[in-house]
Amino acid sequence: MSNQLLYQCVVLDNEDPLMLGRVRARLLTDNYYDMLKSFDNPPWNPQTDPWSTRDPFVFNPLLPYFLYQVPKVDELIYILYYNDDFKYRNQFYVQAMFSSPTSAPFEFYAGAQKFTGVGVQFKNPLPIKNQDGTFKNNGVKGVFPEPGDNALLGRGNADVVVKENGVLIRANKIKGSFRQNTMPSGNDKGGFLQLTKFDINKTYDKTKILTELLEDVLMTNYVVEYQIINPENTQNKYSGYVYLYKLKPDLRVNTKNIQVDSSIEDLKSLISTQEFRALSFDDTVSFINQSIYTFNSKNKIDGRVIFNPIEKFPIYYRPTPSMYSLISANISQTPNKDAYKLVNDVFNKIRLNSSADKNGYGLIYAQNKVGQPYKLKKSTQDVYKFNKTPVTMGSFAADKVFLLSQQTEIPGKGGINFDGTLYGITNEQYVQEIIPKTSSMVRGEELMELINLIVRFLITHTHAFPGLPPLPVGYDGSTSTAILTELQNAANKILNANIRLN
Repeated sequence: MSNQLLYQCVVLDNEDPLMLGRVRARLLTDNYYDMLKSFDNPPWNPQTDPWSTRDPFVFNPLLPYFLYQVPKVDELIYILYYNDDFKYRNQFYVQAMFSSPTSAPFEFYAGAQKFTGVGVQFKNPLPIKNQDGTFKNNGVKGVFPEPGDNALLGRGNADVVVKENGVLIRANKIKGSFRQNTMPSGNDKGGFLQLTKFDINKTYDKTKILTELLEDVLMTNYVVEYQIINPENTQNKYSGYVYLYKLKPDLRVNTKNIQVDSSIEDLKSLISTQEFRALSFDDTVSFINQSIYTFNSKNKIDGRVIFNPIEKFPIYYRPTPSMYSLISANISQTPNKDAYKLVNDVFNKIRLNSSADKNGYGLIYAQNKVGQPYKLKKSTQDVYKFNKTPVTMGSFAADKVFLLSQQTEIPGKGGINFDGTLYGITNEQYVQEIIPKTSSMVRGEELMELINLIVRFLITHTHAFPGLPPLPVGYDGSTSTAILTELQNAANKILNANIRLN
């Protein structure tokens, strides 16, 4: 007694005259032509005997008729017998497995044996996923059904995927066509029909305006430096200078990098010098602060134009490097304690205005504004409401969409001839018959905008004198020009030529 359950066959013919999905096939272990020679009474007739009751090579589909799937010629099938002691009688087939999803258009019978006992001699197919379940190439994600979903797969670029809460019918799901053992690339622009149930109903509520304060990094254009040349004197008579320098553009002097101790001597060009002599401590502080304020508030200094208002700010003010080295020195290592105290006391009183958060130095990023520059960024965020009541949604997307009725026609265009469309509409029928006899769909909201504009002008317009045309501007500001402009744009704004109906 044989223990074999399945036998391998190669398909010879799949054009069943009864259209029941039967195939003619031969066992890989049998010689087809030797079997034909065994028909001697009468001999085998290749014209009349195939598909007849004499034909032992006809196999019935094991799947029920309502799941119609017929293999191609030269593809591999598995066959079963009611009783394998009587081969070629009461025999059924199922399609053999494929070596790769990319072989769906056609798999030669030898390649379909990859995952059988003789398959070790064949090259391993290209895996779609890694061992951890991630995709080898993200471009292929979504092309093939996932575990847990049910699907009806076409031989090419179309399928039907039934998910837990939705149905997806697709065409042109990949770019190009399948090539065996070549990773396909998914096409997000294909045609599809989707019906989905969502457990939570998400609806638009309002748009919220968000305001964000972001640091604005600018190039510092000028630096103001002050210097006391005799800080060691004990007569309360101080002299010194306030310098204004133009800065060359450099990463070191952008508003994020420039500091009170930045080394930028190679970037400075002297523009103005303000000198003071024999001033008291308070007058010295006042002179330096007033000079900084003058640079901040005026474009003319000593009767000449110093600043281009467009390129004036930011301005950085600070002590000169030599004065700052004394300010920042260690008092225990300073030979002249009086000079040390004087420059620190002055430093701690220098500021543009009361809004300055630091003494002695600062960045003026705009007139009377001290600190790091910031810009206000406004953005919008849609706010949604969530309802736990389930909702179903349906979508139909394609390059061109047609909504057709067999019982209506557009006056003047005639009715569509649906003859020959029982098994689908051909490209020629779309181009020659359907497009000429359909019209563009109207976008509702955009149409209402035009109607509203016309009505507003209609009820608010005036005439300069009875019998004259209306004035071009209505009481509410609506204009005849705006109406004419909207009418000119209507073909593209209001009509959608790619969604058509009859």
